[in-house]
Amino acid sequence: MDASDTSRKNILLQMAGLAGGVAALWLPLFVLLFFGLMPALGLDVNRFGDPGHVLPFFADHPVLIRLAGLVNVVGLTAAGFFGLVLARQLYPAAPGPATLGGFLTLVAWLLILVAEALDLAAYVSLPATYARDPSAAGLAFVALQTAGRMTRTWGYLLVGLGVGALGWGMSRQAGWPRGLSLLGVLGAAVGVVMFTLEYLFVTQTGDAGGGMAQVFTVLFIATGLIVTLWHAWGGMRLARGHNETSEV
Repeated sequence: MDASDTSRKNILLQMAGLAGGVAALWLPLFVLLFFGLMPALGLDVNRFGDPGHVLPFFADHPVLIRLAGLVNVVGLTAAGFFGLVLARQLYPAAPGPATLGGFLTLVAWLLILVAEALDLAAYVSLPATYARDPSAAGLAFVALQTAGRMTRTWGYLLVGLGVGALGWGMSRQAGWPRGLSLLGVLGAAVGVVMFTLEYLFVTQTGDAGGGMAQVFTVLFIATGLIVTLWHAWGGMRLARGHNETSEV
């Protein structure tokens, strides 16, 4: 590898490291907006599925939902870029896990981005419709929320599997901390359990958690922590990857 190739590779790894940091900040910032700032302004988090409560709130606070949408676009794009560069870095030592992990994480973040776009469409476009025709706006809100929820459910399953595959790849390439590799595998396990609860229980009962709301909440928090730590730790390692990991 000549000097120019090495320089380009190092720049790519630095960019991926920065993307990992942005992706690590994404979920905490999103949680702060939706479960901190918005409730402080009057949004009841227990009534997210009620168009009669949610749509008037966003009609009064249009900037908040647009800010949340921007946070999602930036964070999810960064996560997708991080996953692709990480897969590229792992490919020489673990072509199978790297290819699988890169593909799954890219598809996963795209699915979650679509789900967030469906939510954003409901929150941005329907408040004005609700003021004219509450019944029609309510039906459209439920449809968009349902589509977004199921798309997001599949997305988080693939995130877990993709992170698990990349963690497996790390275990086969020198220079990666064993803890980071195990964290990826743990993410896959939690993602599968979370998907099972959501898809098999929630969709059958219509109840948030299918009678297991507390368990589902714990798993969601665990998934968020794993994804945040995964991107922060992995991003720092990629930023120094030209010194500490194998050559691409």
